[in-house]
Amino acid sequence: MTWSLSQSGTSFSGTLTMTDSGSGTKATGTVSGSVTGNSITFSLSVPQGGAEGSFTSCSATVSGQGTVSGSSLSGSYTGSNSCSGSVSSGTVTLSKQ
Repeated sequence: MTWSLSQSGTSFSGTLTMTDSGSGTKATGTVSGSVTGNSITFSLSVPQGGAEGSFTSCSATVSGQGTVSGSSLSGSYTGSNSCSGSVSSGTVTLSKQ
């Protein structure tokens, strides 16, 4: 997963690109959230049409929290997918490029 972000004060927003590790499906969407100290809260959204192949009719929204340390971010999230239901125990680890 890749996030491309802009930050204003403690709030951030931007775009995300991801590839599902199980199916290889690529998707794009949006990310937003806030940072307080080294804590982060975030929301990710992939709209209908944001995923390729047989998943173009699906949408997904998740929210989560994590920590920032130096140039790395790690966190966990939960949410829902309109085609497959609940998203639980998702994790994300990112490094600043």
